[in-house]
Amino acid sequence: MKHSLALLLLSSTALLASIGEVKALKGSAELVRGQSVQPVHVGTELEEHDTIHTKAGSKLQIVFNDKTVISLGQKSDFSVDEYLFEDKNVQARFTVGKGFFKSITGKIGKIAPSHFKVKTANATIGVRGTTIIGEVTPKLDIIACTYGQIVVTTDLGSVVVNQGERTVVMREKSPRKAQKVNAILLKKLDSKSDVSAKSDTPAQTAGHTPVLTEKEAKSTSKQEADISESITEQTTQDEVHSLEDIQQIVGTQKPVYEGKVTEGTTSYGAIRQDGVNDVRLGFDLGAGTMDGKLQFEDTVQQYDIDVAGRVKQDGSFDFNSQNGYDGGGKGALEGEKYEHANGSFDFEEKDLFNQHSNKIQGKFETNRK
Repeated sequence: MKHSLALLLLSSTALLASIGEVKALKGSAELVRGQSVQPVHVGTELEEHDTIHTKAGSKLQIVFNDKTVISLGQKSDFSVDEYLFEDKNVQARFTVGKGFFKSITGKIGKIAPSHFKVKTANATIGVRGTTIIGEVTPKLDIIACTYGQIVVTTDLGSVVVNQGERTVVMREKSPRKAQKVNAILLKKLDSKSDVSAKSDTPAQTAGHTPVLTEKEAKSTSKQEADISESITEQTTQDEVHSLEDIQQIVGTQKPVYEGKVTEGTTSYGAIRQDGVNDVRLGFDLGAGTMDGKLQFEDTVQQYDIDVAGRVKQDGSFDFNSQNGYDGGGKGALEGEKYEHANGSFDFEEKDLFNQHSNKIQGKFETNRK
């Protein structure tokens, strides 16, 4: 009986043993363990089935016993579903419920890659000794591989994502075909979970304990530098991928934006905010074109200006009037999901005899429908 009790206690202790540690932290986060919730600090040890929530403006980095590194950005949810690192028995299954993350696989990903899985809101990621970065939302995952190779799977299909590529996974759909990563988007995505990135809040780190050994750190830096250089070369050679990237993030080839003129004047006075005021813009990201209509009024008359123009690879656009007004405008797709299309315009209206000129200027703000 005593022997059985001792084995039970030993087994319980093993199950609750530390499997990893928070090595760096910017801002604040909390750890949920069973029914308890506690603040996270540098040195907080993790156990199997723990969940971590990062707060707004926060980032943290976890190093597991096999040297797997998980970095999380702000407002991210991360759970340890299963973790075992023994001589002949290894397993790592994590879930990123939402937010930004980066994963550098350690020994488990190298000796038993089929036993390392990262589950997101919309897919499951299998690795082959790799570095993954991504953003997870309830409706959309953006998953990139910066070293090695990954397989992204949903109930409707799988796609292999090689080094320097990324895929987009929509809810309840098969992953999209992997494409080369635009260097600017890759850097932006990576910075969302990079604790070492510049910030007003300095990172707390675990004393002099290195996150990786000096040899591992140099190897990882060289690998990612080589990848970044190759991606930059590819982007310079073929910038058409930029519009494709925007299309993937937006989730449609032809997004529509609606809003209003937020400020402006004509020769007759201010553009009214309490009258007719409507801006509607449509984009064709496949063709790189846009069109739409601006409707507003001043104290004298109403204006209905049809516009059309081009969309550039960086998301900026310009347009001209299509129905008799001189001039045009410019703007840009903005926001992390390109959820806004904001800009300005400068038109001129002349009478039939060119004896009078009406100057029309303003700014507009729209949101994706």
